[in-house]
Amino acid sequence: MSRHPHHWTMADYYALLARRSHAADSVSGGTPVTDLPEKTLLARLRHVARQAGSLCYHTWRSKRSEEGFPDLVIVAGTTLYLLELKTTRGQVTAAQQRWIDQLQAVTRIEARVVRPHDLEAIEAWLQGEGA
Repeated sequence: MSRHPHHWTMADYYALLARRSHAADSVSGGTPVTDLPEKTLLARLRHVARQAGSLCYHTWRSKRSEEGFPDLVIVAGTTLYLLELKTTRGQVTAAQQRWIDQLQAVTRIEARVVRPHDLEAIEAWLQGEGA
């Protein structure tokens, strides 16, 4: 039996998460809950951020990504949020804590397009700032 790709609407996706987690109110923003599965928490935060016009980024398959990088990046106005999502009992790994600690110490953000001719300048910045 061949599988055809399904193009989900946000409503379909939230309904599926709600059925799987038994937390329908948590996805729609209804009754507050004390614990949610991580994927439901992610879906709710992405939904709320997008409804507010914010940009969101989440790496779906992180196997080849840097260990410990936060689950969700949101740009809301002039604020950049880097969020590690956990259930109530979820444990933060050492790599995750290291990222959070370093990110909390950030006092400047550089956002730019980098091309090969910029490499030398970028390398100098990184070596000078002790990356």
